[in-house]
Amino acid sequence: MTDEELLVGIKKMVSKLEDPAYKERFKGYKKTLQFNFTDTNNYYLVFDEDKCEIKDGEAEEPDMTIKTSSDVIIDIMDRELSPTKAFMGGKIKAKGPMKDMLKLQMLMK
Repeated sequence: MTDEELLVGIKKMVSKLEDPAYKERFKGYKKTLQFNFTDTNNYYLVFDEDKCEIKDGEAEEPDMTIKTSSDVIIDIMDRELSPTKAFMGGKIKAKGPMKDMLKLQMLMK
């Protein structure tokens, strides 16, 4: 998996915020999500209302952290794997408030 392919998948997830239904659900949402990948570079997402910025590297104080491989994220974005099954199967390790994780799960479906 190349970084370019991974970024395409992450951008696909973030692009859902352009949908008016998602904009409404993310109104007032200001959080940072750190992706720690086991096989490539790390990225983090900065959510500010209904917008999201993708950044390289490590966030100073992320609200949530997800540790997984890039293949798992791509499989989720391609709908070949559900986020719930990935988490329950140990393919994703998540740290942070459950309500925030559930909100982000909406973007991964």
